[in-house]
Amino acid sequence: MGNILLISDRPKPYDDLIAQFRRNDFQVVSKKYAAATQKKTAEQIFDFVLYEIKPTFEANVQYLSPIVRTGTVPIYVIGDVSESDEIAYYKLGVQGVIRIPFNPIVIAERICSIIQLLEKTSRVIRKVKIGSVEIDLHNRYVKKHDEYIKLTNVEARILRILFNNKNHIVEKDAIIHYAWDDDESATDNALSIHITRLRNKIEFDKQKPLIDTIWGTGYRLNYNIPE
Repeated sequence: MGNILLISDRPKPYDDLIAQFRRNDFQVVSKKYAAATQKKTAEQIFDFVLYEIKPTFEANVQYLSPIVRTGTVPIYVIGDVSESDEIAYYKLGVQGVIRIPFNPIVIAERICSIIQLLEKTSRVIRKVKIGSVEIDLHNRYVKKHDEYIKLTNVEARILRILFNNKNHIVEKDAIIHYAWDDDESATDNALSIHITRLRNKIEFDKQKPLIDTIWGTGYRLNYNIPE
């Protein structure tokens, strides 16, 4: 099961595609362009983004750019796309193009298979266990010592980007852009506060920190920690 974001001002033409996703136990959330690019777009973390192109390439760049910049999942655009525009979309950071008309069964199966492959390669992370702690990023909770601890949306997004780059340093700016959707009010201090709260929720041994502070740079998630 996964979560798919459909960005379109007219989701009705995609009813058959949405129904096919749901038959495969995937959830689809439809959002209009303006809502999809707002700060803190949704409470959910998405595994895949489908974007219906607008009439002009410039308008699509305006809406797609923040999604590409802060996202860590595949983005496919849907529409009547020329070959030259297709190349431009790839250069922008889009991973695929779906031309209309299309077969909803074929497209749904293709996207579901991509998400399943990403799960196998740990690029789509839902539930993980580190030491004695179990973390569910989709339902946003931590299970520690048989206690269930709720994660906020921002905390879950911070963990998501750290997991996607486990055992590597993630710069502060990258975390802020991803976790707060480019909210200009987000600061290093706000990030530091959230990291402290996360440590209190997920760490099970103070001698084996799960999140390292790399002073002046960012943070690193230590993934291979024994119980």
